[in-house]
This record gives sequence, structure tokens and C-alpha cells, in this order.
Amino acid sequence: MSDLKVLVVGAGLGGLTLARSLRGHGIDVAVFERDASPWDRPQGYRLHLDADAINAAREVLPAELRAVFEATAQYTEPFTTILTTGLSVIKRLRTQDGYGDVWPRHDGPEIHANVDRATLRQILLAGLENTVHYGRTLERYESTDEGVTAFFTDGSRAHGDVLVGADGIRSAVRGQRAPHCETVDAGITAIYGRLPMAVAEPLVPAEALTDIFTIASDERKVFLGLGSVRFPTSPAEAAERFAPGTPMRDQDDYVVCIVGGRHEFFPNADGAMRTFSGQEFRDIAAETLRDWPSGAADLVRGADPASLFCVEMYTSVPATLDTPVNVTLLGDAIHAMTPTLGRGANVAMRDATLLGRTLSAVADGQLALAEALAAYERDELTTYGFSVVREAARIGEQRMGQNPLPE
Repeated sequence: MSDLKVLVVGAGLGGLTLARSLRGHGIDVAVFERDASPWDRPQGYRLHLDADAINAAREVLPAELRAVFEATAQYTEPFTTILTTGLSVIKRLRTQDGYGDVWPRHDGPEIHANVDRATLRQILLAGLENTVHYGRTLERYESTDEGVTAFFTDGSRAHGDVLVGADGIRSAVRGQRAPHCETVDAGITAIYGRLPMAVAEPLVPAEALTDIFTIASDERKVFLGLGSVRFPTSPAEAAERFAPGTPMRDQDDYVVCIVGGRHEFFPNADGAMRTFSGQEFRDIAAETLRDWPSGAADLVRGADPASLFCVEMYTSVPATLDTPVNVTLLGDAIHAMTPTLGRGANVAMRDATLLGRTLSAVADGQLALAEALAAYERDELTTYGFSVVREAARIGEQRMGQNPLPE
């Protein structure tokens, strides 16, 4: 164990990936999460993982958990499928990977996977029970030449050499570290739900179950998105086989269903939809597609009512960061993006893995902390991360009427 102590605020995918990376490098790390448990609020369902997230998981996970990850991931064809509103295939668009020299080059096909977010989070959490502290909401921090102290709303505090904000789009760390870095309303509402595979399979084209993602949209740019999650091995069986004793909730195969569009197409005045039930969300989603051929609305009505929830999309506004000392950020805490590219979790896990490598070099005495963090923020956060934010916003304007980014 090195003398470096890292405090991570936020136990989402980025924060947990960083914790695993640091543990692998022998660095002391503590993670503080405001939720009372990993299951306190909806976290979403299917995730698309590209080369960034897949390689990050392969790098930071120990062998037994890496085996669970591989056994439960649905490796997909590298296409996004475009449908008519009648759910017939128009075309398939190949998704290109281009991530430079971050990961080892390989001669095989591009890699893409659909995974269940909760399953991935459980894999990342396994063995970190004494590292992650729940019910800890950051109030503020104090940074000095002697390190950084985090103060929490319950009156507790923690001291370390580095503080990392991995606390999402409403990041308390960003609010102090970079208050000029803004997030803005993207203008989009989306209702998410889960379709049992037995309901979805007879109603969707085969490509919707093999490709990365499937989307249909109308002249309003209201869209229906579909993404399959098929477990080659069930999560519980994979854990029992490869990592005995690892707690893992089981989950049936499903298709995620997303109905979204401009706010004005949803009855959400004054945030009214925040109090709606799953049944009400299902009815609203089906009503939003009322002018589509009947198959689309019927598909939505097949969603599990308990699974539906609503999201109002926000995006970060690209900005610059001042020179860091011992506090930095990763993922949505600094470069949140709308999901048009399916890259938010991927870039967060990429951030975390590269930051873990960077802090390992600091712990080994190869780099000074301020110099290392400055390079990480320049190359990864403000150059690469914000470039993805801009591209997600550009595609979001075209496909779903997203508000343009402020100049």
C-alpha cells in the first residue's frame, strides 16, 4: 500500500471503476455515497459498452470478477438499427470505434456489449464493502498543501491527499472546484421502462435483439428506443461459477424501452411527472405514440409498470478548468452528456481508469500530483470529454430536437 490516500465522492460506475483501479495499484481509497444503499433510486437499465468501458472493466477487475463480467455481457453486432414508426427496418448504421492509444490495439472486430447497469454495478462493488460508505452527502471540502478534507452533512469528515468528484451531474465537488462549469436543460423528457423478453421478441425485428440499439422517430423527433439485454449466463449463476460468495441479484432477459422527445410533448408542467406512478408513465408513453402504427403503442403497453420512470435530460457546457492542486473530477460530474451516442458511462469508466493510472504514477514518485492532475484534466476531461459532449449535442439536435449548446 502506498502512502497516497484518495477520497472519492460518488459510488456510480465511474467512482467504483476508479476505486477498483486504485485498489489494484495498492493505493488507499475511500468512497462516499449520498444514497443510503446501492438500490435507493432508479439507476437505469441497459447500458451500451464500447471499447472504453469494456477495456476499463477488463483492466480494473480481478480475474474472478472479470469472468463474471464476460459471462453476463451480451456482445452485440456493431450497428444501430433505424426503424420506421411501424417498426420495420430502414437501415443499420455501423458504429465506429476510435479511441487512440488508450487501450492495446487488436486485430479483431470492434467490441460492443449491452449489459444490465445494476449487474455491472454489483460486479464493480464486489469486495469493496469496507471501502464504500453510504449515507454520506458532501457539504464542502477544504484543500491545503497538507491535503484535502471532506466535510459531510452528517457532521463527519475524511482527510486524504486527493479528492475526486464522481458525484454526477449535480456534483457538489464541481460546485466548489469549478463553479463556472455549468449544466443546462437539454429540452428533452424521456420515459424509461423494461419489456420482458417474451413480450418484446414477437413484436420487434430480429436486429433489435442483436444490435447495439434500435430507434424509430417521427416528424416531431419523438422517438422510441429499444435495446436488448440478454444474459449468456444468469448473473447469479455466473457469480456462483466464477466468484463464489459474491452477492449478485438475478435478472431475466429484457428489452429496455425509451419514449422521449421535446418537453412540450409530455404533460410535465411544473415537474408534475415527477410524482406519477409507473402505470401513468406507461399510459403517457403509449399516448405519445398514438399516431404511430398500433404496434409501437402495443409494445410500450407491454412494459412492466413497476419499471417505468421519467428523466429530464441535462448536458454540461464545455468550459476550461483552472490549474488543479489536489481536487479533480470525472464522468458526469464534469462532462455530462445526453445519451444520443450511448457514451456517458463509457467515458466515465475511461476517465476513472486513466485517472487511476495517473495517481499510480504519483504514488510511485514518477509525477508530481499537481502536474499529473493538470495533464489528466487537459487531455481527458476538457479535450476528450468535452469533445464527446459536443458530438452528443450535435447528434441530439438532429435526432431528438435537443437544445443546442450555449455558445
